[in-house]
Amino acid sequence: MEVIIQNLSKRYLYDWIIRDLSHTFAQGSVSGVNGINGSGKSTFIKMLCGFLSPSEGKILYTSDDRKISRGDIYQYMTLAAPYTDVINEYDVVEMFDFHTKFKKLRLDIDTKQFLELVKLKGNRGKQIQFYSSGMKQRLQLALALITDSKLLLLDEPTSYLDDENKAWFYDLLAAHRHDRTIIIASNDKADFELCNEVISL
Repeated sequence: MEVIIQNLSKRYLYDWIIRDLSHTFAQGSVSGVNGINGSGKSTFIKMLCGFLSPSEGKILYTSDDRKISRGDIYQYMTLAAPYTDVINEYDVVEMFDFHTKFKKLRLDIDTKQFLELVKLKGNRGKQIQFYSSGMKQRLQLALALITDSKLLLLDEPTSYLDDENKAWFYDLLAAHRHDRTIIIASNDKADFELCNEVISL
């Protein structure tokens, strides 16, 4: 999927968070977005996925030479971010089953294999509300990465991960980066190792 940003701006009351941003994210690229806290990284990601509307400017999506409307972009993208969440009353198996009812996966994987992938085999029956922040983050990232989406948006993907789980994430990202456009917003330079480009806000 190609994503074209044209003179994108976002204002909260009298403060412009993002102003006149133009950029093209090429189909199949892995791109980073960095900036200091408060520079608008999460606001930018929220506009890309349709959670927020721009104050000015346009976001255009094209997949295989076909234009995708902002209202339909949710069908083509997945998002993992600190402000998104899984269903806390579910356990990991229920969450996996629920997710796969609505989203096609990039690989043929059963429940047992998914538990091993996300390293939650020992927490199979535990409700997600009792998971640590890192465990929840692994679950969200795994579901986003293995979903068959043309656009993958990751906002601060390693914010709750220790070094071992950061390595797990980078390996999983490398394995599932192909044939999709990936945009990563982060302050951690290590998150940009696989990026073709990094833009600053």
